[in-house]
Amino acid sequence: TNILVFGTSEDDEGGDHPGAFLTDSIMVLSIDQTKKDAYMVSIPRDLWVKYGQACNSGYEGKINEVFGCYSDDGKDSPAGAKALARIIGNVIGMDIQYQAHVNYTVVREAVDAVGGVTVKVESEDPRGILDRNFDWKCNYKCYYVKYSNGQVANMDGEHALAFMRARNAQGGYGLPGGNFDREKNQQKVLMALREKALSAGTLANPTKVTGLIGALGDNLRTNFETSEIRTIMALASDIPSSSIVQISLVDEKEPVMTTGSVGAQSIVQPVDGLYSYDGIAAYVKKAMISDPVVKEGASVAVLNGSGVPGAAQEAATKLEAMGFTIVNVGNAPDGNYERREVYQKDTTSMPLTRTKLTNLYGTPKTGLSQFGTSAGVDFVIIVGKAD
Repeated sequence: TNILVFGTSEDDEGGDHPGAFLTDSIMVLSIDQTKKDAYMVSIPRDLWVKYGQACNSGYEGKINEVFGCYSDDGKDSPAGAKALARIIGNVIGMDIQYQAHVNYTVVREAVDAVGGVTVKVESEDPRGILDRNFDWKCNYKCYYVKYSNGQVANMDGEHALAFMRARNAQGGYGLPGGNFDREKNQQKVLMALREKALSAGTLANPTKVTGLIGALGDNLRTNFETSEIRTIMALASDIPSSSIVQISLVDEKEPVMTTGSVGAQSIVQPVDGLYSYDGIAAYVKKAMISDPVVKEGASVAVLNGSGVPGAAQEAATKLEAMGFTIVNVGNAPDGNYERREVYQKDTTSMPLTRTKLTNLYGTPKTGLSQFGTSAGVDFVIIVGKAD
């Protein structure tokens, strides 16, 4: 079950403003009801996409404009939510069935309804986090968002919302990643909200939950049916915190998104290039598979040495269903191959994958250069002639 959660700011205390229906906060929550686990992935608001119709920026632009464009600036929220879910689903390779559209009021009142949340502040800056953009809330007589590194902070609804929005404004520090850091903190607050709702018994009380949803009114718009809310409550209670995984698309070790520019605009794009989403979808899929073999991330080429058209593709499809990353399907050089052969770049790397492929096809041999594969390939599987 995949749920799109996105936020707009039409209820900002500052009143009407031109960016009220930009979705500057976008997140997908994926829940496995059988395995009782869940995954959270934030979508950068500056991701450059094709809109599929003319919007304010033209036929392409930042993803945060999609909702406002398709909803006619909030007049048709379901249409905007459906379009945003479709485009995001294309980016991360998911069918997104549900949407939840929230605004500032939802965050403030949900946090206050459980008595506040507790969040651990983590920053690359040893000083912690400071954002001066919200000091007006205390008539500039305080630092409204200032936390020391490692501090376990108790936040009411207003402070939680400000923390989720903070990004080093007005000479602040501690959030060098800007919006990327803000996305991490948004996930932190949502996790803290869930924990507090569990400990306060809110999620075990349907009356409290439905009462809160009713009180939020038009500030919370979703396509969940009333009967489905109970299922979500049960899942939120049953899934342990250790089984909720936060996926980063800009992880330092394996980023699949990066910054770039289109004209004079600073944007976010796939590392594979504009509109090239296959790498993102593969990364998300791999992150959501618990199989440790898959998590090794071996790159596999499947080559046809049988002379039978489609034999390599058939084997590749089966391996992909197991979670393997297939980077090439083609023909093997001329030769007399056994029914199945496996070759590995070396015998020391990818030990779990080596064992798995040994069980499937036999012990791997070394040496990939003879097949003309790229440097990024770890294993080559040859589909040879049948006995």
